[in-house]
Amino acid sequence: MKRTTKSVISIIVIFIIFGGAFGYIKSTEHMEKPVPEKEKAIVENDGVILESKPVTKEELLYPDNLIEHKVNEAIHNMSHQKVEASVKWGHTEITQEKVDRLLAVCKMNDYKYKELYISILERWSKGDFSHAVEDHNAIWEMQGGEESRNSGRATRLLRPEEERAYIEHNLKADLYDK
Repeated sequence: MKRTTKSVISIIVIFIIFGGAFGYIKSTEHMEKPVPEKEKAIVENDGVILESKPVTKEELLYPDNLIEHKVNEAIHNMSHQKVEASVKWGHTEITQEKVDRLLAVCKMNDYKYKELYISILERWSKGDFSHAVEDHNAIWEMQGGEESRNSGRATRLLRPEEERAYIEHNLKADLYDK
């Protein structure tokens, strides 16, 4: 009887060890999987799936049907990276992907200031920020900026070291812009 009890206990201990190891492996398995660059988005109309396609982070931020106010806001917030202004509300890092996505969205929509947005974004897409002060101020004025009420008018382009400091201070902790 003693021998049988020891055998049963040994088998139970072996099962517990293997079960624990198996459980540990399964619970940590999902942590090792890489995060996909693109996720699938399913487009539905009244419950009927129309398409399922990979979607980038930029497409999620700036969908095809983005309202004009959000385009205006995105360009304004990105311009802060390039210009000096006493007051800067909103910070969005300029990336090639964001600029190209906003440009595509502007081209497919009928915005009131479509031509202005396209001219700004086409220059930015080519890496030309030489008119960023004028770009910022045009958008700022559209948003109701007035020199008498708000000191948010851009006055000059930032020097490269100032831009680096701006990015470090305002954009490095922004989880949405990584």
